[in-house]
Amino acid sequence: MLNEFRQDIVTSEWVLYATNRVKGHIKTETEDKPSPISECPFENPQKSGNEKPILILNKGQKIEWSEDAEWTTQVLLNKFPALTHGKCGQIKIDGPFNSFDASGLHELVITHSHDRHFAQFTNDETLEVLRCYKERLEQMAKDDCGEYVFIFHNHGKKAGASQYHNHSQIMSLPIVPHNVIKNIRGAEEFYKKNDQKVFTALLNWELRDRKRIIYENEKFIALCPYVSKDLYEIKIFPKDDHYDFRQTDVADLVYFADALNKVLASLNEKLGNPDYNFYINTVPISNDSSVNHEYFRWHLDIMPRVNVLGGVELGVSVYVNMVDPNDAAELLRIR
Repeated sequence: MLNEFRQDIVTSEWVLYATNRVKGHIKTETEDKPSPISECPFENPQKSGNEKPILILNKGQKIEWSEDAEWTTQVLLNKFPALTHGKCGQIKIDGPFNSFDASGLHELVITHSHDRHFAQFTNDETLEVLRCYKERLEQMAKDDCGEYVFIFHNHGKKAGASQYHNHSQIMSLPIVPHNVIKNIRGAEEFYKKNDQKVFTALLNWELRDRKRIIYENEKFIALCPYVSKDLYEIKIFPKDDHYDFRQTDVADLVYFADALNKVLASLNEKLGNPDYNFYINTVPISNDSSVNHEYFRWHLDIMPRVNVLGGVELGVSVYVNMVDPNDAAELLRIR
């Protein structure tokens, strides 16, 4: 089986090969039918062959695991990981290419209810998941092999969800993705040219304009970006100027949960429960001398999968968006 990263020698982008995951992840059917509870491996993860949880909670409280424990969220190692935890990999040269052993952690964050997802959660239920995200990021940051921790959620088959049951994934990668470095360097270059932080400038402008803001509370702002790559794209920004999700105060996660709930409930209502991906866009674990993190601001991206990428997007990475972000925000705005 092939389990390694390979770096493109032209773009510097990394591709992860995890051939052990092919079973159950390549499907030809297009109909997205909910799987019955009787066939769900996440209804009782340990009876389905998973190890005992790394972290388990019941209604906001951490508990000890037992076979009959009542739980609402649990974090566990992925049974079919794309990464293998163990000895740290070393960069290898294969002809003109760089490759890297796919070492790292790959975990699942599973919520208990089989038929309920984020759009239907209470703020407390979402808060519980966000607390797990933050705690596992902080712990994974201590792993000697990890360079970047990626937290993401796939909702629906078009978004890559292999299981109907609500779950998120957290991966501790031994490399820093090219796009992450590109974004952080872009923020630094903006500061050098304009003597102000790019996300501060962006949010100040959006707050004055008010046309693309969907929702705002004391600590967070949700908006449809002025430059949206895809239909109904949404970003949720903290008002505090933190570049690392780890810097977010636990008390502020209440407001983050509120914003995320409101936005996903609006997507569910206005667009008919579309498939979507969301992920936390934060900085690498270590701040090396090649890139300065302080000009960046962490945020959450939501990408509804209501469009099919065509030749222009795939060929030259120019995205064709058929919906004005002003109109998208008007439709999704929480009033």
